[in-house]
Amino acid sequence: TVINLDASAFGIEAELTAKPVSGLTLQLGVSYLDSEVKDVPLPDLVTIEDHELPQAPRISANALARYEFPLGGAGRASVQADLQYSDKFCFTVLCAPVECESSYVVGNLRVGYAADDGRWEVAAFVDNVFEEEYRVYAFDSSLFSGVVAGVYAKPRTFGISGTYRFGAAR
Repeated sequence: TVINLDASAFGIEAELTAKPVSGLTLQLGVSYLDSEVKDVPLPDLVTIEDHELPQAPRISANALARYEFPLGGAGRASVQADLQYSDKFCFTVLCAPVECESSYVVGNLRVGYAADDGRWEVAAFVDNVFEEEYRVYAFDSSLFSGVVAGVYAKPRTFGISGTYRFGAAR
């Protein structure tokens, strides 16, 4: 059964971008969310007075540092690191213990080279550098089927990417 319950949310978000020296970009973002769903009925007919919205962490943050510099006379190299933080949250409004996700931090690294005209770029990357284990989805259907579904994010991933932009150069 799907029902629409009264809910409220209040939040604030701030982002800051700085370029303190030529080629260096620093970015920082943080958000705060206070949410509430009222009168949530549980399967055993008990009602929870107030509960947080699902998939809505109270605090989330991100940071990025990127440095670009000329290399080889016909292009620009770049080195980048970024982090994302998510506070704990629940995947559903019922928030069964198996549907709770702990806070986590995910880090990524990237090194690239782009042509001066912006038409092409190659990069090597490592995503989830710290090999953080966290779920991107979970649902407790154990009451009905005996199964708890969960989908985990990708583990540490290495790769090479290539981009070619058709049309006018920048």
